[in-house]
Amino acid sequence: MMRSYQVRLKATKRQGLALGALLAECCELYNAALQERRDAWKICQKNVTLYDQMKELAQLRVDPESASFPSTIQRDPLRRVDRAFHAFFRRVRARQTPGYPRFKSRDRYHSFTVDAESFRVEGDRIVVTKMGGFRFHTRCRLKGTPRALHVKRCGQKWRAVIVCDIGPAPERVAVSKAVGIDVGVRTLVTLSNGGEVLNPRWTQEAEERLARANRQLATKRRGSKNRAKARERLRRVHEAIVGRRRAWLHDVSKWLVSNFDLIAFEKLDIRGMVKDAPASPVRKSILDAAWAELVWMLTYKAESAGKWAIPVDAGGTTETCSGCGDVVPKKLRKRQHECPKCGLVLGRDHNAAIEVLQRGLRCAGASAEAA
Repeated sequence: MMRSYQVRLKATKRQGLALGALLAECCELYNAALQERRDAWKICQKNVTLYDQMKELAQLRVDPESASFPSTIQRDPLRRVDRAFHAFFRRVRARQTPGYPRFKSRDRYHSFTVDAESFRVEGDRIVVTKMGGFRFHTRCRLKGTPRALHVKRCGQKWRAVIVCDIGPAPERVAVSKAVGIDVGVRTLVTLSNGGEVLNPRWTQEAEERLARANRQLATKRRGSKNRAKARERLRRVHEAIVGRRRAWLHDVSKWLVSNFDLIAFEKLDIRGMVKDAPASPVRKSILDAAWAELVWMLTYKAESAGKWAIPVDAGGTTETCSGCGDVVPKKLRKRQHECPKCGLVLGRDHNAAIEVLQRGLRCAGASAEAA
């Protein structure tokens, strides 16, 4: 299993300048690689591959100034350009809106990746080849063998994500307690046993602070130092919202995995739901609830604990009666499930959670038989 640990780098002023210079060089390499591919096809109808650009980079590194940073870091922008073109051609073949790869400014290039061969972790320090050691702070203990390092600039601070190989997943436990969950906007999670987890609505709570920070940013002249300060204040408000939401979702997912052996959840098309939402407040509420992040946390925590996290088909879970299986159509504003066939009366989300649990148990039984 691969696990990622996010840590905060305690970079000194000199180290911060060095990291900024490295990001600037990576941005230049990205734009140069993109321009080379674009011009080669536009002028000569020639396709430039990742391997061709890797060879050119090796020739450039003959210059000592170009070889001041590790080669593995300098290859990262070339891989990003290659992935961008692969995604572009994939969208073209699928007849979607292609979105040709674009050049990036230094303000929009925030991260770089280091391969395992160019860094190591020593206690509370990350040592990168040709750049020295960076102290970091984290509340959790790193486990496994480091495989990759992803460094990101967050305003005036630096964060790192260390990807580690923690070994094979443990065997799944026998199911003694199972639960189905139905995610929503009014209530974040409704359990099949009737329990509910509230939706704190972090973005709605911080709307005044967001509006004030946006108004301050709008009054500042572009390119000025005051605009940069206002942009940093706005970024910090967003960062605080993300941090509070993520901490809440970690608590919810940890509680679910600790108390249940099997957790069944709906496999939702969240992008489609956001696109088809009738009004912007509904779309904002769906995104603020962060269902996808909750499901992701449940999945990897259940895998690490040897528990079952089962995605099920979301079609008809709301309208299907969990008592008799009859289909009971209902509009969104109706929050009660009343089955005319078996007489079952439940909350709309509670009924859906029970149906999700029944589907999850069937899927788990099929998986166990196949294994």
